[in-house]
Amino acid sequence: MTDKQLFAAVDLGSNSFHMIVARDEHGELRVIDRLRDMVRLGGGLDERGQLDSATREGALASLSRFGQRLADIPPEHIRAVGTQTFRRLKNPAAFLVVAETALGCPIEIISGREEARLVYRGVNRGIAPAEGRRLVIDIGGGSTEVVVGEGREPALAESFPYGCVSETRRAFENGRITPRAWRRASARIQGDLLAFQAAYRQFGWQQAAGSSGTIRAIGKIIEALDPDAPPVIRPAQLAELKQRLLDAGRIEAVSLPGLSDARQPVISGGVLILEAVMASLDIDQLRVSPFALREGVLDDLVGRLSHNDPRDQSVQAMMERYQVDRTQAERIETWIDRALSGIGQHWPLQTIHRDLLGWACRLHEIGLAIAHDQHHRHAAYIVEQSDMAGFSRPEQLFMAILVGGQRQRINPADLKRLPDRLLAPAQHALALLRLALCLHRARRDWESELSVQSDGPGHLRLNLPPGWLDAHPLSRHDLEEEQRQLKRLDVELSLADRVPAT
Repeated sequence: MTDKQLFAAVDLGSNSFHMIVARDEHGELRVIDRLRDMVRLGGGLDERGQLDSATREGALASLSRFGQRLADIPPEHIRAVGTQTFRRLKNPAAFLVVAETALGCPIEIISGREEARLVYRGVNRGIAPAEGRRLVIDIGGGSTEVVVGEGREPALAESFPYGCVSETRRAFENGRITPRAWRRASARIQGDLLAFQAAYRQFGWQQAAGSSGTIRAIGKIIEALDPDAPPVIRPAQLAELKQRLLDAGRIEAVSLPGLSDARQPVISGGVLILEAVMASLDIDQLRVSPFALREGVLDDLVGRLSHNDPRDQSVQAMMERYQVDRTQAERIETWIDRALSGIGQHWPLQTIHRDLLGWACRLHEIGLAIAHDQHHRHAAYIVEQSDMAGFSRPEQLFMAILVGGQRQRINPADLKRLPDRLLAPAQHALALLRLALCLHRARRDWESELSVQSDGPGHLRLNLPPGWLDAHPLSRHDLEEEQRQLKRLDVELSLADRVPAT
């Protein structure tokens, strides 16, 4: 039996997998359990985006352990996210099938900026609000996030594709830590940050904080070296760590007080990255946060469940940016909601699928801001490629496929880009969106005249007033074309005269 007071967040990072379980007690979440496995997923990924078999099996074993702990938690109270290494997988769908089976819940692959946003929210849960603005640095196994903001949401958020695992391997080839290798890698990282340096400094901050395992490990080393030092990381302390690493000469020879065996193989890349970022942004001290991505995921999950969903805000902002016809968008969404109320038992779209369909209704015309010709393809590109706060990559792809398939010929291959668990919901959602757009081409309402019924997930019946098709030849032509196109989605559309009420 599930415990409705429990919530869980799973962070599948490039270096380690983490899970926290929290209980809702008097309106506050209290963490009651934590699980962590040092998987080093990023270390098992080659240049072609393929995982080696040992890393893959280790990851699945960890997910199975996590899955056992999640079994008593309501599915809607769980959110699992994959980060940089998942983003780099050549064929993520194939791995997700077995990974989600092992974990027992969907895994969302999030963008770098979404990861940065969630890290910022997590740090805000763990450190009391600063006076003014806050900068957050998060060094993971495969990426580094740099965020500044004020309050609960960031103002600037960037993700850079190097972390402690990937940078240790890249900067120190053959395991040799040399001054020349350090200088070259540091210059490269600071060069990447140069394009963003001015914007961050202009925004400014009153407090800088660091999160995740690498920065916490550096903080523990500094504390072990000087127990009387303030609980912050300063450039001079990083310079000392750098010299100790250079003196070691090789990755396997690194030995520092307070450094765990699990963190030892990747600490060199972590120190290198942190030193470069602090130098680039002229940070004089960095406070260590006990909270990171997983706490941000938990915070965001609770926000979604309490109707404070950042995805709504993202969609609203995009509608404004691309000057969407809100009346038409609302007309389409309202008609689909009414249709679903009549066919829901045969078309069992879950809440998340209905939400994604609703957001697709609001965004389906954003491509008109670029050009009328092929506007659905422009819309699909924008939705899929934009950084949309709160959305995972599969969610954006789901919406992009809907808006991209809203008109003209349906290409079933487009839907196969989705994870298998989203394929049937996408087919149903796309069929409803196309039918709604077909009926509302003239941008007028048909609520009182048309209704939809279904005898099963593969069938739709549109009930029409007697003689309606003859009176609307353009709609008749469009509906007959839809009958042909929807067959590509394995949906049979029938047109029937509605029997007048007696």
